[in-house]
Amino acid sequence: MNPQERDYCYRIIFGGTTAGLALGSHLSTLKSKVHGYGVCDDEKYFYDYIQDLLDGFNAGVISKEILEVKMSKGAGYAISSPEELKIVKDVAEQTGLILDPVYSGKAVNGFLKDMKENPSYWQGRKVLFVHTGGLLGMYDKVDQLQPMVAKSRRMLMEG
Repeated sequence: MNPQERDYCYRIIFGGTTAGLALGSHLSTLKSKVHGYGVCDDEKYFYDYIQDLLDGFNAGVISKEILEVKMSKGAGYAISSPEELKIVKDVAEQTGLILDPVYSGKAVNGFLKDMKENPSYWQGRKVLFVHTGGLLGMYDKVDQLQPMVAKSRRMLMEG
């Protein structure tokens, strides 16, 4: 497989990790595409912020050339739609991976929408979605998630 066909997807909150992933890929032999799914602010903010970080390292690269930013904040920061919460539930049931609804859940939702809207781009590509945590965001969503998982035998804890 051509290294260009590998993609790294990540949720963006502040931009530092995303800048590091994009610059690391750019400087390595991988040259993989980094896709950042923003869960707050807007694309311009993230491109500009990441560019400032890159300039601080004297990297000599343009953020838009080594990274693709797409927005996935939905209704707003920490506001989860039923669709976004269903993605969190479905991923947990199907993979055992717990996504937080504030950050990674929104980003996965955006990534899955992107795959549906651009199937020819994603078909056959190897993708690593980087999930770095954020489970504390689950506490605020218990009331919204409970009805979704109440009847799920896979989610019940025996005690």
